[in-house]
Amino acid sequence: AVLKIEDTSQDKEIVSVYGLAEKGDYIRPRAEVIACGALVLQRGVLIRAYEIALMATIGIAQIPVFRRPRVAILSTGDELVELHEPKGAHQIYNSNGYGLSAQVAEAGGIPVALGIAKDTRDDLTHKLKTAADVDFIVISGGVSVGDYDFVKEVIADLGGTMKFWKVAMKPGKPLAFGSISIAVKGETTKVPVFGLPGNPVSAMVTFDQFVRPALLYAQGSSSLFRPTIYATLTANVQKEKGGTASARRCHFVRGTLTIEDGGYKVTPTGDQDSSNIVSLVKANAFIVLPCGEGDVAAGSQVAVQIMANSPI
Repeated sequence: AVLKIEDTSQDKEIVSVYGLAEKGDYIRPRAEVIACGALVLQRGVLIRAYEIALMATIGIAQIPVFRRPRVAILSTGDELVELHEPKGAHQIYNSNGYGLSAQVAEAGGIPVALGIAKDTRDDLTHKLKTAADVDFIVISGGVSVGDYDFVKEVIADLGGTMKFWKVAMKPGKPLAFGSISIAVKGETTKVPVFGLPGNPVSAMVTFDQFVRPALLYAQGSSSLFRPTIYATLTANVQKEKGGTASARRCHFVRGTLTIEDGGYKVTPTGDQDSSNIVSLVKANAFIVLPCGEGDVAAGSQVAVQIMANSPI
């Protein structure tokens, strides 16, 4: 047994002991924490500081890991300028380029900025041809039905294929997904391409629901989606405000999740317009309202996706 020094006192060569020691006190048996042959790290686990400390504990200096995917990010639109450029009266800053780059990094990827493509087929084609040695391409804007929305056409012109276009969700209906042929390590290869809506909230929400899981999957992660819990809704949500077509879609409502009286409560962050990035900044969760259901009343139990900055 071991006695704590705090339970003793010493006077020269005399040690006084206060209290009894039971057999086995403060003894750590061999293999108490990790037995010989035990599995200590599961495939698909994110390597954090804790896992690194564990590896060092058992003398492991190197392990095989998945490569971080390189993700090309392209914004489209004549109205866009970069932060270092002068902004005209009819222009806005390229918030999608910076926001999506940060989302890629948060998901473990390496963002590769392709800049801004003007609203012409030629410029969009040129910018996409500059993508090389990447594993994914993410384009924001140009995927709807406007006169200058050329993304789907240009992907086809470059030998790409579209797997789907439009999803039953709000925000983010005009989401496109397919593949495109680019040069990867000197060889022409098809890589996945996501066409996200141009509105900033729509772009970031669709990234979270579609692109983020794809990047995590490419890295071998065993946890692709954000955790979901159920919480009590504190305010009415009007799904049918945009008409019956809106009600048929799955809604991802920005909300604030709190813990009150031992239970979870969630409150919408106000205006849910897809251009209102402030309501996304205020949120720490997505309130997920299923397809085909109408307005949801306060007091209802709703599914909630937990963001990284949630209190849970």
